[in-house]
Amino acid sequence: MGRLMMKATNRIVTGVILAGGRSRRMGTNKALIRLRDEEIIAHVIRQMQVVTDELLLITNTPDLYAHLGLPMHADITPNMGALGGIHAGLTYAINGAALCVGCDMPLLQPNLLSYLIDILGEYDAVVPYVREAAQSASVYQTLTAVYSKRCLPVIDQMLTAGELRVHALYDRISVRIVEPDEWRQFDSGGLSFFNINTPQDFAQAEQVLGVSRT
Repeated sequence: MGRLMMKATNRIVTGVILAGGRSRRMGTNKALIRLRDEEIIAHVIRQMQVVTDELLLITNTPDLYAHLGLPMHADITPNMGALGGIHAGLTYAINGAALCVGCDMPLLQPNLLSYLIDILGEYDAVVPYVREAAQSASVYQTLTAVYSKRCLPVIDQMLTAGELRVHALYDRISVRIVEPDEWRQFDSGGLSFFNINTPQDFAQAEQVLGVSRT
């Protein structure tokens, strides 16, 4: 991964890190596990600070993250999953758009994040997707995505109706889908979409970071 680049985007955007998962498969709070020389969430913060003008942490357990020194907010509507976290992030963001990521994504690539921010324009959201060859399906990267505050009324309606699938939002708004041949120009291996759920994932991230620093 090498040195971080200088901030490449001129668009004003808030960075939103969602820290609401229960880390069942890791058996402990994965965001606070040390990966190489710092906590997993610290890797996320460093990469997000490169491309955002404000950074917020959405969490219902603020005591666990107080040492990070970030502004923290709880979900406005509890127990609504990632969509509830996006809703809170957009609500509290000072800026008109938010780049939303998970707290367990230590391999984010600033070049790709900057690109996603820059192409938002008049769209309500910018969302990459990857092709799952084994399943012949496409998977939206809902937490490596940029959302405009224009999404808030629609998300409010979805939460009220109990519709919590983030990808269901995309049928209700103007969304710019970023296809693999487009995002690979900025992140050839799709590292930005890698999140740590298992000890095996952790070992893979260690390997990637080790290679990048040699």
